[in-house]
Amino acid sequence: MIASQAFSVKTKLHWRKLTWEEVRQVLHTGFTEWQTLPDSVLTDNEMGLGGNPNDPFPSWLSLYLAGLGIKHNFIRSHQPTDQPQVERNHRTLDGFTEDEGSRRDLSHLQQALDQERYVYNHQFPCRASDCDGLPPLQAHPALRSPRRPYRPEWEGVLFDLQRVYDFLANFSFERKVNRNGQVTLKGHHYTVGLAHKEKNIQVRLDADTQEWRFLESAEQGQSQELSRRKLFGMDFQTLTGLEKPKDLSALPPIQLTLPLAA
Repeated sequence: MIASQAFSVKTKLHWRKLTWEEVRQVLHTGFTEWQTLPDSVLTDNEMGLGGNPNDPFPSWLSLYLAGLGIKHNFIRSHQPTDQPQVERNHRTLDGFTEDEGSRRDLSHLQQALDQERYVYNHQFPCRASDCDGLPPLQAHPALRSPRRPYRPEWEGVLFDLQRVYDFLANFSFERKVNRNGQVTLKGHHYTVGLAHKEKNIQVRLDADTQEWRFLESAEQGQSQELSRRKLFGMDFQTLTGLEKPKDLSALPPIQLTLPLAA
């Protein structure tokens, strides 16, 4: 069990889903506790995790993970059996913390989650096929050895905006220019020009210049560039929720593990 965090999801009339920033917070907690970054993260496709299903633009969570060099994988839509261990984990942890004391309030629930997760990882004989009746951390001691070392104070160095730009450059977005000559990308308005209003266009990112390229498809199959606009609203603080360190030289040295060709 990598991380578990309790949130209040009560609203005046109903309940709410977690925001992507809250999911980022849970991941950040897991990275910090285990002092490592994973190679990939697997989630379902709900909008807060995977973005708008009608628009291929990556979610904020996907962009954050890309900046850390983490691949964001998704299960098939409406197929929770693609991650049965996670679903079973939820049931197990829920059963461990269903007593009245643990459910008294959010603080007591968090304490119970932390305690039960520790017991499960370190002491509880696990029936999973690859644990052979041992607690998970006894069966898999390699989990204690960080593969991609991480500390919160290192994120300013480990997070690379260029990775985000390179990731976005793999996509092409269809947009219709509105009557004001603008299109919207990730909540921001960009002017293409009144001469192109009502046109359906393609939008791609130039990762080298961090500019959006607005393209009109020609009959020959080529794409004529209509205009360019500088990308904005996708900075370090927006994606990480952290302040960019002003003096990176003051940070402690980082030991990185790099693969070598055989």
